[in-house]
Amino acid sequence: MTGTWTLVKLVARRERLVAPVWILLLAVLAAGQFNRYATGIPDIGAFAREMSANRALTAFAGEVYASSVAALAVWKNADAIYTVIGLIAILTVVRHTRGEEESGRAELAGSGVVGRSAPLTAALAVTSACVVLAGLVTASAMILAGAGAPGSVAFGAAIAAAGLVFAGVGALAAQVTQGARAAIGIAAAGLGAGYCLRFLADGSGLTALKWLSPQGWSHLVRPYGTDDVAVLLLSLALFAVTAALAHRLNARRDVGLGLIPERPGPASSVRLRGPLALAWRMQRGLLIGWTAGYAAAGLVLGALARSIPEVARQGAAVEEFFRRYTASPEATMTDAYLWLIVLGLGYVAALHPLLVLLRLRDEELSGRAGLLLSTPVGRTRWACSHLVLAALGSVVVLAAAGLTLGLTVGEPGKALGGALVQAPAVWVLAGVGLLAFGLLPRAAAAISWAAFLFVNLFGEVLGPIVGIDYWAARFFVPFPNLPMIVSGGDFTVAPVLIMLAVTALLTVTGLAGLNRRALS
Repeated sequence: MTGTWTLVKLVARRERLVAPVWILLLAVLAAGQFNRYATGIPDIGAFAREMSANRALTAFAGEVYASSVAALAVWKNADAIYTVIGLIAILTVVRHTRGEEESGRAELAGSGVVGRSAPLTAALAVTSACVVLAGLVTASAMILAGAGAPGSVAFGAAIAAAGLVFAGVGALAAQVTQGARAAIGIAAAGLGAGYCLRFLADGSGLTALKWLSPQGWSHLVRPYGTDDVAVLLLSLALFAVTAALAHRLNARRDVGLGLIPERPGPASSVRLRGPLALAWRMQRGLLIGWTAGYAAAGLVLGALARSIPEVARQGAAVEEFFRRYTASPEATMTDAYLWLIVLGLGYVAALHPLLVLLRLRDEELSGRAGLLLSTPVGRTRWACSHLVLAALGSVVVLAAAGLTLGLTVGEPGKALGGALVQAPAVWVLAGVGLLAFGLLPRAAAAISWAAFLFVNLFGEVLGPIVGIDYWAARFFVPFPNLPMIVSGGDFTVAPVLIMLAVTALLTVTGLAGLNRRALS
């Protein structure tokens, strides 16, 4: 552990700008939703009854367990907060462990007076402190907004527990693979599995399944309801086990290597006749993993479709729900559920092209891009090889989910079409990633992740919280403007053409910036 405190200060210094932003974001999500419901819903009891009867929303947000303003605010945003803090914890731990080894900085630090376990311990210590601070700040914000103190403390504890669990999962994943991206993928798969289990539990009514999900444990606290914080002992136990196992594995492997060794490339470069073939070899593992995961998600999420009961179209909340997610008076709750599923799959699929394009920055920093560009391959051709895989790969991923979802519900054509119509919106995010890489390469990763979170949160959550109505906020993000062909709408080409034009503009600008700037 020698040098741990020095590395703790180093990690904290590197996180000094990013950590306060996401901590305040989570607090704003929670307290802002409370204020919105407190001032905007005159009959909170009727709203709670309407929402609890909507099994589709229950699957996405969790069960409604109390009819107070604070409990409904937590019901609305808690699942998103638990997922976001889990993702941030994974990214932070992997960046300061496997990412440091991949860049060579860990070996440089290890050549000084630094113990073998110090980097991992420092990363876990700072990440754990940040997620606990996020829970405290969120609880304080809820109390200041007028929510009860016991429920606020329970909510903050649930948030911190979700972050701790996935900090440990990220630390463990960092010991398994040799690359940071693969480690993030493994840990994120655990995050996704936990979400799917919680989704199944609330969507099917089999609430016992929540005990198998780390996010489910945080849901079982039921802040502003029963405040069962004792269940979070499971989260603390899992964090302790994963952290201890990560330290054990860290002590048994070589620096820079993982438990799963990387396979060497082919002895001959016959199959790598161009930059596209090289990009395919580099990106195929990511695409295969995403495709398999999305195919499984389609099966799991589609299994609930037939069990979604209809609800009477009575009450302002129910009418607003159908107005948002259906395009025909004849559309059923199952149609609305299917559209929500394909829309959610599209939101998450936007991350795939961003990860593909961020590999360009990794290649630049490692020096491999300079070697490749010293050949007759130009910058535009090099970048476009990854861009093609980002665009086509997202289509493959969405098609896999659409096919399995459609086969599960018995409507393969409708589900596949609904999944594929998400592609133009996904490509807009790809354009943002390429623009950031071309113009602001040092901030490309931060911009890409910020764009992903903005698109996922602004229309439904952040926009209304800051006073922008959903029907105005949705025009700031692409997905809500897609034709709702799954829930009774006709395919309209105008929004698709607009998104393609925006993507083209972002892409051309990014490529122009790449050709004009110096490589790192």
